[in-house]
Amino acid sequence: MSAFYRFSPITSEEKLQESLLYLVDELQKLSQKVLDQTLPVSIVKVFAHYPEEYDFLYNLIEKKGPQEPFTSDKNLYVHVDQMIHDQHITSLGVRIVDPYRLQVGCGDYAVPDFAAFREKYITTSPFIRDAKDSTDMLEIWHPDFDVLGYVIPEE
Repeated sequence: MSAFYRFSPITSEEKLQESLLYLVDELQKLSQKVLDQTLPVSIVKVFAHYPEEYDFLYNLIEKKGPQEPFTSDKNLYVHVDQMIHDQHITSLGVRIVDPYRLQVGCGDYAVPDFAAFREKYITTSPFIRDAKDSTDMLEIWHPDFDVLGYVIPEE
């Protein structure tokens, strides 16, 4: 396996924790760069880049809490109650291997008035776009970052 991807392949609990710390830090920097504000991160998902890595991460993350109802055939999410760099993380996830997901992972920013947030920001930057299959999600990205952020409605 090559070292093409940052952190991958993740083969230990320590490496997973290191990647989660990195994801939360980078997600906060991403929102600051694109939105000029630091949004709270509530969900963090690691992208697996190798089949063996996905199997390892799936088995490791599956043991961390009960499965979330929004788990799908592409993503495992489990409920957690964990602080990472002063961010209250409520769900951890892992995504199946996908050749179009070269990033370390992604995270969700839950905002209280999503409709107003969307209206304010949707046309302000080329780095903000509607998420592919959802009208209740905005994707935040930037070429200087190897993470993706998703703004979602707060529950």
